[in-house]
Amino acid sequence: MPTLADHLLVLIIVVGLPLRAWLGMRTLKAAPAAELPRVRRRLWRRAILSQWLLVTVVSVVWWQAHRSPVTLGLALRPTAGLAGVLVGLATIVSLVIRQRGALDTDEALRERVRARLAPVERLLPRSRGEFPAFALLAVTAGLCEEFLFRGYLLWYTAHWMPFLPAAGLQALVFGVCHLYQGGRGIVLTGIAGVFFTGVTLVSGSLWPAMLIHALMDLHAGDLARRVFPPELPDPDEAGARASA
Repeated sequence: MPTLADHLLVLIIVVGLPLRAWLGMRTLKAAPAAELPRVRRRLWRRAILSQWLLVTVVSVVWWQAHRSPVTLGLALRPTAGLAGVLVGLATIVSLVIRQRGALDTDEALRERVRARLAPVERLLPRSRGEFPAFALLAVTAGLCEEFLFRGYLLWYTAHWMPFLPAAGLQALVFGVCHLYQGGRGIVLTGIAGVFFTGVTLVSGSLWPAMLIHALMDLHAGDLARRVFPPELPDPDEAGARASA
């Protein structure tokens, strides 16, 4: 059964994560254009640190309670479900790679991508130089958010209600954590939460959902730097290039 520490950690996930994300996006929206790259990278670093810190604390509480990592979905066994998920993922990745070339010549497609990414435009990288730092954030989100939501939060909510409502609730909380994207963003990320839950159930493990989540975020970041116009040069990067 969940302990007091679990209750406090779930409160941080349910309240603290959405609040941190909302405040971060508010800071980004208020930042002057010349300061935006610096502010964005600072928020990325904070998000990476806070998510790994929370995962570490959850892991310590889990270990001290003598719970099995298998209960969190951290086992990876060869099953038909896992093979099906991986085949589906490989198929989708190959289609995306084939379609990427159209971005360079199809302005209508570029406009559709810009419209889709508009709610998070300021959060995404705008240059090749920014992408490695964003990639670290994307991998962190894939690993940590799946661990916290499809693993820990689903385990917690399943103690108080049947499994399907528990799965729906954690997906809803996942959507609310993206409230900075507006109502449409909450719905879309909530649907993504349901999808990641399905991947976890079919494969019997969190790891495929973690991989898919990270790849989706990496893809969004790569699209952003290719379709949005360049920003003003970052003073820090310009100074570093000049000194080199």
